[in-house]
Amino acid sequence: MMTKQKGVTLIEMLIAVAIIGVLTAIAYPSYQSYVLKGHRTLAMGDMIKVQLNLEEHFTQNSNYNSPVISSSNCTICDTDSNRYAFSISSATGSYTITATAKSDKGQNQDECGNLTLNQNGTGTPASCW
Repeated sequence: MMTKQKGVTLIEMLIAVAIIGVLTAIAYPSYQSYVLKGHRTLAMGDMIKVQLNLEEHFTQNSNYNSPVISSSNCTICDTDSNRYAFSISSATGSYTITATAKSDKGQNQDECGNLTLNQNGTGTPASCW
């Protein structure tokens, strides 16, 4: 008399692994895209925070030389320093805040690349703001 087989066969296991592989191949690029967009959105929010700090500094000191960014690190930002390097270039009555995408964690693969924001609130690339 034959006993009833328990467990899964090798073919069943291979089919399950193949299905998981296909689903992963489809889902992972979308996941990566959402991660990059999330970090970009955080960096854009931090740029607006820096802009508010610069405007406050200007009202008190009549210049945009705020120490909020030093050595490409933002002291008031929530963005991971391995994702973006921040800088400010200022002149009399104007400034440009730049967030440069870094390659440490692949942020340079983001479709928007480097972000800028000026004293008028104009951000580039425009399609990303």
